[in-house]
Amino acid sequence: MQDATIVSTYEAAIPDDPRVQRKRMFGTPCAFVNRQMFFGTFENTIVARVGPERAEELAEQASMQVFTPQEGRVWADYVQLDMPVDEAVLAVLAVEALAWAAALPKKAKRPSR
Repeated sequence: MQDATIVSTYEAAIPDDPRVQRKRMFGTPCAFVNRQMFFGTFENTIVARVGPERAEELAEQASMQVFTPQEGRVWADYVQLDMPVDEAVLAVLAVEALAWAAALPKKAKRPSR
């Protein structure tokens, strides 16, 4: 179960943009644009999709790393932020993540089983 502080910090940073869709992925809150996840929570961290070069750059900072949800499964487009986070920095990253994901092609809908 996630800490309420993580969820409230994540919620406060989501950009106020009509394209943003709030959903759950793997049982945790996430934000999408064009069916592409750009911002979300994972365990007791927050993740932002900023592109592989930017994720590597940000990973050089303390309390940030390239998102690796499982050993050997790197999501190179995402940076993972450990709590506590600077809320102003997080808000800027959320806007940056929205812009990055909005520029990607719209993800196709999965066929029903």
